[in-house]
Amino acid sequence: MSRLRRKLIYLLGFMGSGKSTVGKLLANALGWPLIDLDTLIEAGQGLSIREIFENSGEPFFRQVEHAALTEASKVEPAVIALGGGTFAQPPNVELIRESGGATVWLDCPPQILRERCEGMENRPLFRDLQSFEQLFLDRLPYYRLADFRISTEGRAPEEVVEQILSLRVF
Repeated sequence: MSRLRRKLIYLLGFMGSGKSTVGKLLANALGWPLIDLDTLIEAGQGLSIREIFENSGEPFFRQVEHAALTEASKVEPAVIALGGGTFAQPPNVELIRESGGATVWLDCPPQILRERCEGMENRPLFRDLQSFEQLFLDRLPYYRLADFRISTEGRAPEEVVEQILSLRVF
């Protein structure tokens, strides 16, 4: 299917980039449902993302994540807010590409992301500043594969939504 005909928007980016916040506003503006992938996974597993990581490890989480993404991608129209690492998994990139939806990277400098994430207890991969920065660098090449890049630095979520709406790809 042509990307211009599909009504799926995938929001991707690092933890703290605003995927959930922008996703809610964008879904409301479009009158579409929001599927927050992390929330969907937590509801399906009956555990927080952190608990899934702690109890079963990252490989199990990534399997659950891929299954949840597969189901979420069947809903149309929808705004899908991905987890920070979802788009950094090649099988997920392939699935998203095959769906024909538009991918929008919410880009933000790592120092701002760190400030937003410090003190949050629900980020299983945010252990220390060095691992945070390394994880960001590891995921950056995948984020750059997105169809569109939108900076969230110093911008209100409403401004980010307006810029996404101006893309006119859905």
